[in-house]
Amino acid sequence: MVHFARQLSAQEIKQGYALLNLMEHLDREMDLLNQQRIRVGPTTPEGQRLTQIKQSHLRKLQSCISELNTSGFNDWLLHQQPA
Repeated sequence: MVHFARQLSAQEIKQGYALLNLMEHLDREMDLLNQQRIRVGPTTPEGQRLTQIKQSHLRKLQSCISELNTSGFNDWLLHQQPA
């Protein structure tokens, strides 16, 4: 059985790429947060604050992934790649 991705509007495509960019930004920030947490120690008040920020970033990433899946952008993007 062949699965065809639905056509997306220009706005949906733009939003999908914006979500991918946001995810890249959050990933870079999480890397910096991890480095800072290691430096200050995860059990210090600053380390705990950084952990809360990291958890917030993870929730945002999960939301982005969910939106990319439900919007059909992931399927659309997979079909844009050359075979």
